[in-house]
Formats: sequence, C-alpha cells, structure tokens
Amino acid sequence: MRRQILLGLAGIVLIGLVVLLFSSFYGKKPAVTISVGDWPRKNTARRIVYDHYAAQIRKKHNIVIEPDEWSYSINSFLPKAAVGKLPTIYNTWYTEVQKIINAGYAVDITGALQERGWDQKLSPLVAEIIREDDRYYGFPRDAYLIGLMCNLKLFRAAGLVNTDGVPLFPQTYSELAQMARIIKEKTGAAGFLLETNGNGGGWHFMNLAWSYGAEFEREAEGKWQAVFNSPEAVAALQYIKDLRWQDQVLPDHTLIDWSKAQELIATDQCAMKFEGGFDHNGFDHVVDHYNMAKEDIAMGRIPAGPGGRVALLGGNIYMFAPNSTKAQIDAALEWLRLLGMSPDVSPEGLQYIEDSYRNDFNNGYVVGNVGVPVWTDPEFIAANGNIRAKYVNVEPRNFQDYIQAAAVTIRREEPLYCQELYGILDGVIQTVITDPEAEPQRLLDEAARVFQRDYLDKLNH
Repeated sequence: MRRQILLGLAGIVLIGLVVLLFSSFYGKKPAVTISVGDWPRKNTARRIVYDHYAAQIRKKHNIVIEPDEWSYSINSFLPKAAVGKLPTIYNTWYTEVQKIINAGYAVDITGALQERGWDQKLSPLVAEIIREDDRYYGFPRDAYLIGLMCNLKLFRAAGLVNTDGVPLFPQTYSELAQMARIIKEKTGAAGFLLETNGNGGGWHFMNLAWSYGAEFEREAEGKWQAVFNSPEAVAALQYIKDLRWQDQVLPDHTLIDWSKAQELIATDQCAMKFEGGFDHNGFDHVVDHYNMAKEDIAMGRIPAGPGGRVALLGGNIYMFAPNSTKAQIDAALEWLRLLGMSPDVSPEGLQYIEDSYRNDFNNGYVVGNVGVPVWTDPEFIAANGNIRAKYVNVEPRNFQDYIQAAAVTIRREEPLYCQELYGILDGVIQTVITDPEAEPQRLLDEAARVFQRDYLDKLNH
C-alpha cells in the first residue's frame, strides 16, 4: 500500500514537472527584437549607460536591443532606406521629417501614441512637425532654439562682463558688431563667426535674415516661390559682408562647418557664435574634444534685428522603419519610456533621467542649460527639472538670458527642401566673406533662381 502511495505521489510530481516544463516552453512570450540607431559610440560614458538600460529592458520586458551606431546624414539615409536597412528606430532632424514621410520611409505610429495618451501631451510646435494628415510619424527627442554661445574667457579679457561676471550679451545686431570689434581689439581673437560649410551657413543665416524681416519660401495660389532675394535678405547679407570687410571681426578661416566652429570657440579663437542650446550638443563637444572649461561657457538670446528677435526651432525626432511591426513599435516606445523620454512620470524613466544627469556631472559635461520642452505635462516637466537641479554644474546666470527667451519669436525651419536651401546659402556666405567686390543682391538673385529651378519648380509642376 505504501509502495502504491509513493508511486502515486511520484507520478503526481512527475506530471507536475512535465506541465511546468510544457508551460514554460510554450507559454513564454517570445522576445521582441528592435534595432536602435544613433547608439553612443564605444568607450564613452553614455555608451555604458545605454548598455546598462538595454540589459534592463531585456530582463524586465523581454525586449532585445540591437545597437546600431549609424547616425542620420543626408548622404547615407536614402541608400540605407532603399535597401530596407534602417534601424527599427532612428533619429533625424526636424528639417527631414516631411521628406521622410513623403518618401514612405517612416511608419504611422498614431495608434500607439493614442493608446498611451501621449498624443495629447505633445507640444503643439512639435506636433505640427511630426504630423501629416492628422497622423503621427515620429516621436520627439528634443527641441532647441538657436541662441548666442559665448566664450566667457574672451568676454572677461575684453571687459564685457558686469560686476558679478555675467557677460554683457549683445541685444541687437548692431551691438553684436560693436562688441565683436572690442573683442578683436582687446584680445586679437575673432569677435564672431558664422558657419559657412556643411549647411551651417544657411542654418545660421536664416536666423539673421528673419530678424531683418526676410522670408525664404512662400506659397501663393498653390505655387511655391523662393523669395529670399528681398531687400530685407540683402540687408542681412550685407551685414555679414560688413562684419568681414568693414569690421574685420570674422575668423580668417573661410570654410567653417559645425565641428570647426566648435574648435574655434573652444580654443579661444572666437568669442561668439550661433548655437542650438541644450546640454547634449555643442557644450558636450567643446568639453569632450577641447577641454573647454565649463565656467568659460555662456549662452544668450539671439540678438534683435530690424524685424525683431527671431530664433529658429530645431531638434531631433525618432522615426520608425517602415517595416516595423506593431510589436516592434510598442517595444521601441517602451525603450523610450524607459529612457525618460516619454511624458510618463515612471520610476524607471525618472531613474534614467537621474542616471543621465549624474553621468554628465561626473564626466564634467555641462548641466545647466535647457532646450524647449517637447511635452506639455506639468508633472513631467517639474519632475525632470527637480532632478536636473541637483546636478547643475555651471553658473546659472550665464545661461539665464537664453533660458528665459524673453521677446523671442520662435520660427520653424522652412518646410520644403530646407537642408538643400542651407547648402545653397552656404555658397552665398562663402562668397561674401572671400570676395570684397561681391554684390549681395546679385548673389541672392542667383541663389533664389537656382533653388526655384532645382527644387520648388519640381513641386509646382
């Protein structure tokens, strides 16, 4: 009898083990694999943080991350997209969103955003950029306004600081030229630079021209026209020419892309430049590559011109490969939520935000400047701000003029062929700073004609 009981119990145990193994094998939810572009490069502090969170999301949510270090560029995107090699989630710029949507290289994520209620928390400025026909095709990573980045070491040497050491930011373009002359006279360094290459010339010039009252693209009766050869745009270009030949305050370099501009300001060769203002941008670069002291970095509002104080809104958008499945879209949004980029105030997301700021603080990066909020949820904004405040490592007064953004008119980048427009304007800027006989009106007439012929007329037919 005892033997029968023992055999019965053994059978029950065996059956239980079989059931357990069966359910474990067949009932376990399969992992969802996504590739994530713009992954931080190896041997960097941010790579360590990303790798840590990739391990977490696999453990907690059965999501496998495949890192992809590819970063968006105009030249590499279309070949990669055409052969179906885009990462599940990839980063691009505000200027490229509509182009990517129209080309069919981004998947509609409206349903996934609506399920989470995130569509209701988007900043209206950002929502316009990622929406087409009331459908959403992107997820905002960050936003910035163009401001005036300053080398405070050169400002001090030129006597352009107040009694508590805060720089006397130029409030108008006339003041900028005057201060640039003082800096050149007192220090020998260039007072100001404007990028001229890598599309940076057009990116910078647009802010200046808008502030002079210029426009670039205009739609009338269903036709798009290039209108940046106006008297206002000519006056803005003449201002640049005068900085070079009359005031002689620009660098001797004639081909200046973003990286070269960062080098010039970080190595005390230039005092002022336009910059997109948030921590993880130019500030990281000058600290990481050139050991620029954080106490020598300052940021002010863009100066005012005859047409007002106008600054460009730019930033980065995550988009999703067109072959992404719903499971992959959900997994990618969970990844972004884990990184504190969604408007959800979750312990996981807040922990990443804290880890990120602590990481920047410990590695000597700038913590103290802010971009433009992409979400409107007050709880999220407050929680993020409270964490950030613990790690500020610069003098806040050196950034307050920019952060408050008083009386700044925010403009979105031009809607059509914006990067191509920037490239054409690069050539215009290069010409006026290399040829003292260059005529701004003739240069802009020709540039507008080429942009109209090669780009806008393709839409008009």
